[in-house]
Amino acid sequence: MTDQDFYQLPLLSYPDLMLNLLKVASRRAAGLDDAVAELNAMLEAAGEQPRASAEEVRERLDTARIYLQEALLLKPVDDGRFCITERGRRILAENPQGVDDTVLMQFREFRDFLNRHHGEDQPEDPGLKEYDEGYAAFLQGLPLTANPHRFESGRHLHWENGWFEARDEHMAGERESGAAADLRASSQIR
Repeated sequence: MTDQDFYQLPLLSYPDLMLNLLKVASRRAAGLDDAVAELNAMLEAAGEQPRASAEEVRERLDTARIYLQEALLLKPVDDGRFCITERGRRILAENPQGVDDTVLMQFREFRDFLNRHHGEDQPEDPGLKEYDEGYAAFLQGLPLTANPHRFESGRHLHWENGWFEARDEHMAGERESGAAADLRASSQIR
């Protein structure tokens, strides 16, 4: 199963898996088995059957755990278990719908990890070419899955950051125009 396939599966995308790990770790020191059990319970409650093997899901959860630990949202405790950090609690509260790489990129520790892990230079300039390409892709109506860069590479993340930034600005603009219309309508009623 490809990484793009996982984005189509309920509760199995990286944002959902990271959210699962943070929630499990916010209640107690936990391990991957705890996160898998929680995920299986949520899938069952949603009436979903994962089309991915248990091994694939576990590997993705472990990758998500590593990312969260590198961003200092989780910290290892013992015997492969982990717990949430104060930073992790804050991010969980600020992102109840899911945590993705665009959230993790705000932390230098995570960016440094990507530089070490992928051996790529990751300039901190948000105007870099891939970021701009992702931003433009959203404006052109392209989906997030149109990202042309190797998954989990720095270029992929920068493109994704641009795409999400454009989406967030678009959504904020819609909220503002809706609020302005509501204000105009309420002032005309009086």
